[in-house]
Amino acid sequence: MWLLLFRTRLGYAIRVVGQNATAARYAGINAQKIIIIAMTISGALAGLMAVNEVFGAQNRLILNFTGGFGFIGIAVALMGRNHPVGIIIAALLFGALYQGGTELQFEMPSLNPELIMVIQGLVIFFTGSMDRLIREPVEKWFVKKNQAAQEVSNGTA
Repeated sequence: MWLLLFRTRLGYAIRVVGQNATAARYAGINAQKIIIIAMTISGALAGLMAVNEVFGAQNRLILNFTGGFGFIGIAVALMGRNHPVGIIIAALLFGALYQGGTELQFEMPSLNPELIMVIQGLVIFFTGSMDRLIREPVEKWFVKKNQAAQEVSNGTA
C-alpha cells in the first residue's frame, strides 16, 4: 500500500482527493473516478481479510465472525495517522492488546469481555491526547534549535 500511495500517480490522486476533492477537481483529477477506485481497493482488501479468516483460521463460514473488527480497524487507522507504516505499528499494538485480553480471560474467567474494549478505547484516547501534549514542546524545541543554529551561522551569537 505504501508503494501504491506514495510512489504512483494513482496514489497521489487518491491522497489529493482525500485531502480536498475540490482542489483535486481544479487540478484536473476526476474525483468521482478516484473515489470509486479507492473504494474498490478498500473493498478488495477487506475481502482478503475475510478470505484469510474463513479459509485460513476457521475453515468454514461463521455468522458474525467480524464482530468488532470495524471498530478496531478505524482505531488502528486513526492511531497510525493513515500512513501504512503507522498502521502496521498500530495493528501490532492492537493485536497485542487483543491477544493479551484473550489470555487474561483464560486466567481470570470472571473478567468481563467489555473491559478489553474499554482498555482499547483508553489507549486510543491517551495516544490521541499524548500527540497534542508532546507535539507542541517538541516543535518549540526544534524552533529554538533552528534559531540558535541560524544565529551561529550569521555570527550574531
